[in-house]
Amino acid sequence: MSHRYADPSPCLLPLLAVKALRAVAARDHSTARTLWARSKGEHSRNQLRRSRRMGVASLRLEACSRDMSAEVRA
Repeated sequence: MSHRYADPSPCLLPLLAVKALRAVAARDHSTARTLWARSKGEHSRNQLRRSRRMGVASLRLEACSRDMSAEVRA
């Protein structure tokens, strides 16, 4: 079943309005890309910090276990 519209002629926006809408869309897209890239960078930095903290924690645990085994042997 075909749809019928009240006005079959296409509604054309003025050229200036089209350009303005496209400029707004491009700006929004660029803002979204910037935010996405920034969040990816923050995520990788957080992962690096986390892995560094885990490395420090494992080194401390290793030193603590060495001390405990030295106490047991002594």
